[in-house]
Amino acid sequence: MTVFVVVAIVVVVVLLLVGYVASTVRRLGRYSEQTVQSLRLVDVELERRHQQLVPFLEAAEASGLSADAVRQLGGARSWSKAVRERGLGLSAQAAAENALSAAFHAVLAEADASRNVLGNWAFQGPAGELTVTERRIAGAVRVYNDTAYRLSQAAGTFPSSIVAKSRSIVAPEPFVETRDVLDEQLSAQVAA
Repeated sequence: MTVFVVVAIVVVVVLLLVGYVASTVRRLGRYSEQTVQSLRLVDVELERRHQQLVPFLEAAEASGLSADAVRQLGGARSWSKAVRERGLGLSAQAAAENALSAAFHAVLAEADASRNVLGNWAFQGPAGELTVTERRIAGAVRVYNDTAYRLSQAAGTFPSSIVAKSRSIVAPEPFVETRDVLDEQLSAQVAA
């Protein structure tokens, strides 16, 4: 009778362990897939913004806004595109995209201050589309960072970290601008 009880306890423990491992594998797989999909959403929205910037830049140049602000926006767009094409990492991409957003908002602020584009639909149409896209980008980045954080937490805590290592799941890089990226950019600007 005692052997039967010991065997039953061992079987129950093994079943619980197998159940935990299976649920952890499913959870990590789900978090990993959600992270990949949310990063794709960020890429789609960033690509949409790059396409929408072309008519906006043309309208901004034609409306007589400050050439410096328009050039900064064009330069920020080129930098953002170069960072994406070279695959320099999410923190470098976040820095470039933040610079692009700042340049876009600087042009909008100048347009609001000068009021010479108030009734110009050629300017207001692309500006409105870009404003909506900016909000969509912010939402997509928030979703990506949330899912990346969940995956990082799941892959970094014991005992699910053992399962994550066995499945080669690593914590994803967040889509945020880091201080290291800013220091590298300043060094590159000083050297140039």
